[in-house]
Amino acid sequence: MAKIILLEKKKRLYKVGFDNDRTIYVTEDTIVKFFLSKGAAFDDAEISEISEFAAFSRGKNLGLYYISFKQRTKNEVIRYLIDHEIPNAQIARIIDELESTRFIDDEAYAESFIRGKILGKSSGPYKIRQKLSEKGLDKALISEKLDELYDEETQVDVAYHLAEKLVMSKYSRLPLKALKLKITTNLTSKGFSYDISRLAIEQLELESDEENESELLQKELEKLLRKYSRNYDGYDLKQRVTNALARKGFDFDVINRELREIDF
Repeated sequence: MAKIILLEKKKRLYKVGFDNDRTIYVTEDTIVKFFLSKGAAFDDAEISEISEFAAFSRGKNLGLYYISFKQRTKNEVIRYLIDHEIPNAQIARIIDELESTRFIDDEAYAESFIRGKILGKSSGPYKIRQKLSEKGLDKALISEKLDELYDEETQVDVAYHLAEKLVMSKYSRLPLKALKLKITTNLTSKGFSYDISRLAIEQLELESDEENESELLQKELEKLLRKYSRNYDGYDLKQRVTNALARKGFDFDVINRELREIDF
């Protein structure tokens, strides 16, 4: 039997020293559970049991502390416990208990995350799927919740909102073709499919502003002529200017009409 000769608080843990030179660190829950106090004696098997429970209790408290800041996934809590050197055997017990008491609930986490992104009108389903996968959620669970909460109508509504904001900031500075491409690129980068992006753009009912596009083309044409005329002339100059304007989203018919007025 080994007798406790030291019981000293060290921040969140208690240092327990035995008269056989053995030292362990335990939580307050461990002290209460095993009635630890100076003079109490325990055999090796009992001390091993105390140590195991102390590791479990410390890990559980760490997990609860980590969760207290915000909702976490099962995988996030596991990684946190591993980083804090909690034994794997204890991690399994801790996760089971935290799940049984609903402190960890991946299904609720997925629902909350998806609803937040929809309400915030910030992300499409592919982006959400990527983020949830990075947090370690089961792929089948992610698919189930996306199908349940983020149907096509909702996707189009969110994509339309994002596209509308982009139109307000870019409409007067881009030709219609380039604007549509800009919107599509932006929406797909935020996790929407090409088909959803197309439906959102159709709902915008965008129309070409010929006067604005002509003004934009003239500005770009002047810049390109200054740039390319230093090294090219004639047909070569015309082709380079034409291709550059097309890359910027201007229609070939409009480009050719404007270039007829220029002597190359």
